[in-house]
Amino acid sequence: MSDTFTPPPPSAEALAAWAAAEAEAERELAEADAAAAAEAAAAAAKGSSAPAAPSAPVHGRRPPLFARVLGTAGRFAGAALFLVCVGGGVAGGIAYTNKMKHAAAEAAAAEAEEHAAAHPEGAHAHTKGGPGHGPADTSLATRIDTLIRSASFPEALELVRSAPRNTFGPDAGPLAYREALCLEGLGKWKDANAAFKKAEADTNVAASARALLGRARCAIATDAPQEARAIADRVLLRSGHPECRGSKVYEDALHLRAQIAVREIGGGRAIDALNADALAWPAMHVTADKCLEWLPTEAAPVSPVPDAGRDLVEFRRNAEAQGAPEVTVRLSVRPAIQVVRAVAKAAGLTVRAENDVVTALTATVGPVEVERLPLGEVLSAVTERAGVVWDIRGETLVLTRGTRATDADATADALRRIVALAPEHPAIGATRVTLANVDLRAGRFRAATLGYKQVLENAGTTPEVTHAAYNLGLLELKDGNRIGARARFLEVIDRAPGTYWADTGWYWIGRTHLDGDAPELARRAYLTALDGGTKDTTSAAALSIIVCDLLAGNDEGATERLRDTRFSTRESHANVVAFFEALVQYRIAPTESRRERLLAAIRSADEARGLGPAGAYFMGRVYLELGMAQQMSDLYDATIETARGPIALRMLFDTAERFDRLNDRKLARSRYLAIAAADPEGLGALAELRLAAMAAREGQGADAVRRCQAIVNRPGVPRAELLTVMGRGYELQRKHGLAAECFAGRVPSE
Repeated sequence: MSDTFTPPPPSAEALAAWAAAEAEAERELAEADAAAAAEAAAAAAKGSSAPAAPSAPVHGRRPPLFARVLGTAGRFAGAALFLVCVGGGVAGGIAYTNKMKHAAAEAAAAEAEEHAAAHPEGAHAHTKGGPGHGPADTSLATRIDTLIRSASFPEALELVRSAPRNTFGPDAGPLAYREALCLEGLGKWKDANAAFKKAEADTNVAASARALLGRARCAIATDAPQEARAIADRVLLRSGHPECRGSKVYEDALHLRAQIAVREIGGGRAIDALNADALAWPAMHVTADKCLEWLPTEAAPVSPVPDAGRDLVEFRRNAEAQGAPEVTVRLSVRPAIQVVRAVAKAAGLTVRAENDVVTALTATVGPVEVERLPLGEVLSAVTERAGVVWDIRGETLVLTRGTRATDADATADALRRIVALAPEHPAIGATRVTLANVDLRAGRFRAATLGYKQVLENAGTTPEVTHAAYNLGLLELKDGNRIGARARFLEVIDRAPGTYWADTGWYWIGRTHLDGDAPELARRAYLTALDGGTKDTTSAAALSIIVCDLLAGNDEGATERLRDTRFSTRESHANVVAFFEALVQYRIAPTESRRERLLAAIRSADEARGLGPAGAYFMGRVYLELGMAQQMSDLYDATIETARGPIALRMLFDTAERFDRLNDRKLARSRYLAIAAADPEGLGALAELRLAAMAAREGQGADAVRRCQAIVNRPGVPRAELLTVMGRGYELQRKHGLAAECFAGRVPSE
C-alpha cells in the first residue's frame, strides 16, 4: 500500500472562490495598467516632455519586458499547478490554457510598449498620412486591440473612452470603431449602432464598410433583418473599390445576407426534445472579438481611383462557374433605375417596368463599385430596398413591385458560395453545419451527412461540432440506425458534459432504446436526463417515462409522475400533458363528456407523435380502448411510413390482425409477409402462424403444415395454437392420424 499522500479534490465552493480571487486580482492589475496608460496618453497629448507619474504608486515603475512576461506566465502557471495538484484534472488543464492565452496577450501588449519606448521616433511612422499624423500612443492602441481580441470588452471600453481621438490615426473613426466593437461585445446594440455610425464617416471606404457591417450585425441582433439586408447591400455595392481589396468586406456582406435568409426559411430555432425534426442551428454571427482579425483595419495598398466621370459597366460569363453571368460596374451616384438600365444594357437585356416601378426606383444609390459579381446579386442589391423584384425572361429584364420570397435552394447556394469564397471565415464551421441543415430539410440526405461529418473531422473542439454530432444523431435515428444514433448522442455528451446538450443527449439515447422496444434501458437514460437542469428536456423525459409506465400497465406510477412533475410550458409539452390528464380522468369515470374531452386532447397533442413510435403505438391502444379501430389503423399506417424498428413492426402486426379479423385477406397477408421477412426471430414467427391459419381457412392444408413446421421450435410461439393450426392442415390433407397427434398436444413426426 502506497503511503503517498493524495489530497482530496477541491469542493466546488473552493474552486469558485479561487477563481473569483484570481479574477479580482487580474481586474486590479488591468485597472492599474489602464490608468497608467491613460495618464501617459494624456501627457503626450499635452505635449509634455516629462514622463507622467504613475497613478498607482504601489506598482512603481513597470519592470522590464522579460520580467513581466516571466511574472505573468509564472502567476498563471502557478494557478494551473494549484488546480492540477488538488485534483482539478481536466478543469485544471482548461484553466491553464485560458490563462496562458491571457498571458500571451499581456506579453504582446508589453512588447509593443517596450518597442514604442525604445523607438519613439518610429512610433508614428506606419499609419496613413505620414509622420506627425499617426497615433498618439502606439502602445495604448496595441493594448486596446489586444483587449478586444481577448474579449475583455469592459477593460477595452474604459481605455477607448479615455484615449485621445487620434490614438489610431489622424481621424476619430478608428477609435469610434473600437468603441462600437466593445459595445457590441457587451450586447449594448443601440449604443454600438450609434458608435458604428460615427465610424461610418471614415474617409477610407473599407473602414466605412467595416462600420456598416457592424451596424448590420446590430440590426440582426435586434431582429431587424430588412434593415440589416439593406445595410449589407450598401457594402456589397462598394466592395469593388480599391480600398476594399483584400478587406473581406464583400465576403462578410454575403455571409450576413445568407444569415438573414436562413432565418427567413425557418432556421435558427431552438431544439425540442419532442420534435425529431428540430435541428440544432449554430449561431452564424461573427463575434466582436473576432472582427479585428477577420476584417483587418490595417490600410492596404490602394490603386489609383479611376476618374469619377468615367462610367464602366462590363458583362461577362464566368467559364469556371458554368457560364454564370457576372458584371463589373463603376457608376457615380444616380437613381437606381439608371443603374439597372445600364447593367441590363451591358447584359443585352431590355428593361420592362410599369410607371410605379420606375417611380419606386428613382431614389439614388451609389457610388456603385463592384468587380466581377454575379448579375443577380447586383440587381437584388439595387432593387430590393425599393420593394422591387426582378426576373429575366428570355432577353427581357422584368421589374415588378413586391418582395422576393426567400428560397431554400437559393439559400443553400449562397451558403455554398460563402464556403468556397471564405473558408477562413470565423463562422465557417457554423456556416457548414447550417448548409447541412438546409440540405437535410430539402431531402438531400447524402449531402447533409457528408457536411456534418466534414465538420466533425475538421472543426476540432469548436461549439458547432456539437451541433453537427447532434443533427447527425437525429438523422441516424430517423433512418432507423439506432446504434449509430446512440453513438452520436454519446459524442454530444462527451463534447459538452454538464450542459443542456448532455441532458438532451441522454434523452435521445433513451429514445433510441424506446424505439428499439427496450423500455427498461430507455427508462435509465430518461432518468439520467431528469437529473439535468434543462427544463424542456426534463419535461420530455418525464413524459416519455409515463409512456413506458402506461405501456407496461403501471398506471399508478404514471399517474404519480404526472402529478409530481413540473412540466415545460411549451405548447407541444403542455398538449401531451393535457392528453395524459384527460386519459386518467376518463379511465376513472368513462363518461361521454370525458370521452369528448379526451378526443379533443388527442387532436391537440397530435396523437403523441412527438414521443416517437412508442407514443403513436400507445395512442393506437387508446383508440382501441375507445372502440376506434379504424383510427388506430390509420395512425399506425401513417407512422410506419417513416418509423423503423420493433415498435413499427408491432404496429404493422396490429393492423394486419385487424384486417385479418375483417377477413380482408389481401391486406392482412401483405403485412404478415412483410413482418415475417423483416423479423424472423421475433414477431415474424407469429406472423408465420397467422399465415398458416389463413392458409388452413382457405383449404390449403399443405401450406398450413409447412408454415407450422418452420416455426415449431421458435421461441414465443404459442404451442397450443400452433398444434391446432397444424392439425387442421393435416385434416385437410386427410392425414387423420397425424392430425390426432396434433390435437393430443404432440408434434407428429412424418
